[in-house]
Amino acid sequence: MTSPRITGIWISANSATMLRWSPELTVRHRIDSTVPGRHRSTGRPPTEEHGGEGHRDEHMRSFLDHVAHAVPVDDDLLLVGDGEVVEHLADHIRTNDASHDRQRRIEVAKSGTITERQLLARIRIFAGSPARRTLPR
Repeated sequence: MTSPRITGIWISANSATMLRWSPELTVRHRIDSTVPGRHRSTGRPPTEEHGGEGHRDEHMRSFLDHVAHAVPVDDDLLLVGDGEVVEHLADHIRTNDASHDRQRRIEVAKSGTITERQLLARIRIFAGSPARRTLPR
């Protein structure tokens, strides 16, 4: 029997942090995004003269494609994020898997920003191998 491998990703429009976990090893990978930010005062994208929503959407598609291609095809996935970006990534990966007749477990969880240690703890629970807790002395 092979060891289970899980890839956990915390993603926002700014970046994706990927942790590939197995009982023997954890590998970290970060992908920074080139998606332009939304205007802070209104939450809307820049006007058409500054690139507009279509420009932002194209950057987002490119970013999601980059992240999806970095994910090992045989790993189960735990996708965590605080907005719609995590849902878009899940849809992107599921569509790609379906077109290649691949099946794997994909779970999506909503969460604000988390640390790598918190992501690793969630991955281990998802894998059925939570870290042992010890009682204080």
